Amino acid sequence: MNDTANEVSQSAPKKRLGGALVIIYTLFYPTLLTWLYFVLGKGLDPNVSKACYVVGKALQFGFPVVFVALILKERWLVRRFNFRGVLPGFLFGLVVALAIFFSGRYCMNAGGSLEALFDRLRGELMGRLEGFGMASIGPYAFLFCFYSIVHSGLEEYYWRWFAFGRLAKNRSWLRAALITNGAFMLHHVVLLGVYFGYANFLTWFCSFGVAVGGFVWQAIYKRSDSIYGAWISHGLIDAGIFALGFLMLP
Repeated sequence: MNDTANEVSQSAPKKRLGGALVIIYTLFYPTLLTWLYFVLGKGLDPNVSKACYVVGKALQFGFPVVFVALILKERWLVRRFNFRGVLPGFLFGLVVALAIFFSGRYCMNAGGSLEALFDRLRGELMGRLEGFGMASIGPYAFLFCFYSIVHSGLEEYYWRWFAFGRLAKNRSWLRAALITNGAFMLHHVVLLGVYFGYANFLTWFCSFGVAVGGFVWQAIYKRSDSIYGAWISHGLIDAGIFALGFLMLP
C-alpha cells in the first residue's frame, strides 16, 4: 500500500509538469513557427520555405490528434456537421469580412499616409507571393480557398477544441478563453508586424481584433459544443482578408 501511494505521489508532479509543457507548446508554438518562416526565413529558397511551412504546420495540427489519441488514449471522433452555432457564426463572419474588405479598399485609395502604407503592404505581399509562385490569379485563388476553407477549420480545431479544451479542464471558462485568445492573437502580431511595422497602430488594432474575434468564436463553440459555427465565421473573415489580396495582384 505504501509503495503504491509513493508511486502515485511521485507521478503527480510529473503529470503536472507534462501537462504544463503541453499547454506551453500549444499556446506558443504557432508564434514561434510564424516567426521562423515569416521573419527569420525571409529570403530563403522558395522550395525550402514551402517545405518548412508544410512541416511546421503538420507539427502544429498533428500534435493534438497524436497527444489525445496516442498519449492520453482518449476516444477522438470527428463530429457530423450540425447547425448549432452556424447562424450567429455566419452573421458575425459576414459583417466582419465586409468591414475588412471595404475599409481596406478605401485605405488603398485614400491618398496620403494611408495609401502609402497600403502601397508598402502591397509590395511586401507581392514579394512573398512571388517567392512562393502565388502572385497570379490561379495560384492565389488556390491560396484563397485553402485558407478560407481548410486552414480556418484546422485553426478552430486547434485553438477552440484543443487549446481551450486543455486549459478549461482546471480553469474557469473566462480565464481559459482569455489565455487561449491572447496566444491566438500573439502569432498575428508577428504576422501583421511584418506588413505594417511593429510600431504601427494598425498592427496592434488588428491584432486586438483577432483576439476579440477568437473570443466570439470561443463563445459560439461553448454555446453550441461544435466548431462548425466558429469555422464558418473564421472562414468568411479569412475570405474577406484574402479578397483584398485580389485587388493587389498585378
